Amino acid sequence: MEKSQITPEKITKPIQLLGAWLVGLLTVDSAFLFAAVKMDTASWHSGALTIAAILNVPLFIGALFLLQTRFRPELQEDSYYSTYLSNRTNEPIKVTRDEALINMLEKRLESIERDIKKGAAPIEEHTPNLSKLSFAINVQLPNKSEIVSELSALGVLGYEEFGEESSPPELLKVAIAESISKVELNEILKLAKKLGFTHYGFIEHFEEIYEDVLFGAYGEERRRIA
Repeated sequence: MEKSQITPEKITKPIQLLGAWLVGLLTVDSAFLFAAVKMDTASWHSGALTIAAILNVPLFIGALFLLQTRFRPELQEDSYYSTYLSNRTNEPIKVTRDEALINMLEKRLESIERDIKKGAAPIEEHTPNLSKLSFAINVQLPNKSEIVSELSALGVLGYEEFGEESSPPELLKVAIAESISKVELNEILKLAKKLGFTHYGFIEHFEEIYEDVLFGAYGEERRRIA
């Protein structure tokens, strides 16, 4: 049982709770089954403990599945989760200086890795088809109908909405997925400037945001559109 011990002070990240849950499942079921074996087989207590040990498994698995799907963003580290909330809501988020520095260094390392993997890949010269991308529009934007009209003209058939429970964003900002190409990025910035947007930022891969472009994103990103 020594390998199943949990050290509370070492559980510093929400994702580590999943491991603690699994260890807890093994510990509880082992205790139930050990107690059931020690009891008289004719006793109802033995049967109750055995049934409880069996039922614990699907209950724990169901809870873990719920955490990994419905509450996956909440299982991220504080600096990552704060960025997710910042882009999706107007809620003010405070991140310590150390967390911000670590986050910045991680971004730079990821950027360097992408550049190395790309190597000397040829640059696309043709105009990209933005209709292949997915879009989301903040319902608080005053020019929402104009944005919808422009997207429709580009061949975009649908879009998501967000910001229902928030106030209008402080800046006219567009958030763009880091995975898109540089040519697509330039076209999106041109479109954003045409629609009156003044700032832009990037959607990190850990934010659990599935759209490629957010018109009216929140956050304190201060990159300006030239």
